[in-house]
This record gives sequence, C-alpha cells and structure tokens, in this order.
Amino acid sequence: MTTVEEAKKRGPERHLTSSYNFAGPGTFYAARMKGSDFYENLMKEAGRKVVGTKPYNVPINKLDTCAKTHDKVYNNPNASASQVQQADRVFQDCIGKIKPSDGIPQKLLAVAAKKGFDAKLLAENVGVVRKGSFADGGAKHSVLGQKVRGVVGFGKKAVGSISKTIKKSI
Repeated sequence: MTTVEEAKKRGPERHLTSSYNFAGPGTFYAARMKGSDFYENLMKEAGRKVVGTKPYNVPINKLDTCAKTHDKVYNNPNASASQVQQADRVFQDCIGKIKPSDGIPQKLLAVAAKKGFDAKLLAENVGVVRKGSFADGGAKHSVLGQKVRGVVGFGKKAVGSISKTIKKSI
C-alpha cells in the first residue's frame, strides 16, 4: 500500500502508543519501508495522521522490532493463512523474550499484546474470524463465513426451486 488512494481506503494506524512505528494494527508497512519522507508525505496527502517516531522505518525498541518482522508477513497479499498464523506465533515468541529490565512499560505492553494474539488465534481457530485476519493475505473467509455463505447459497437454490414449482402450478 503506497498510493494515496490506497491509504485513503484503509483505516488508521492504531499503534500501542504514539511513539511506536510498527507495534499495533493497521501499520502502513510498505510506505514506511520506502523511508520517512515517503511515509510522511503519503500520510499527509491522504489526510492521515503520521504515527510513530522518526525515522519511521526503524523500530524504537525490542517490541517494535518484533512487530516489524511480523508486519512484513502481514503486508504480503500472497501470504497464506498458515503463514500469517505462524507470523503471529513467532511474534508472540519474540515478545515473550522481553524482560522487565528492557523497561516495565515495554514488558507490560508485550504481555498485553501476547494476550491479544492469544485471543485472535483462538477466534481464528474456532472459525469466528478468518484465519490470517487483519493481514493483506490469509484466508478469504472464516469457517463461520463459509458456512453462512453455503447456507445462503442453499437458501437461494431452495427459493428458486419453490418459485419454479409455483409458476408451473399456476
């Protein structure tokens, strides 16, 4: 996502705090990787808030470093659902290594992020949301969504069949 039109269509970046460059949903990863000037200009042209700490393509701490690696997979539209979920688990493992000596605020945010990803992975695995949700790649529909689509499709076929039967009998 590196055009003004794409940036306008997406939701805002919602990072853990306003100083993070990568940690949090909605990161404009591709724009950040083109450099701080590119990212700043794109956000301003799209009417979006610039989020983070300059340089915008460099993580600010260990948690942000883990998030940058994670965001690279999330930015890939060809990433499979299993690759996205694997990136989630690698992220959890990475942030699990953050110690209180790295800073209490960073440690607390890492614990909260791990819990959030536990919930996301659970919701994906039970089929409430699509596997790889929030990523550019991943599954196209959740298990529940696939079932609803199947029921809707079956319902349309049934209604069509009933309509044909009624027309024949008239």
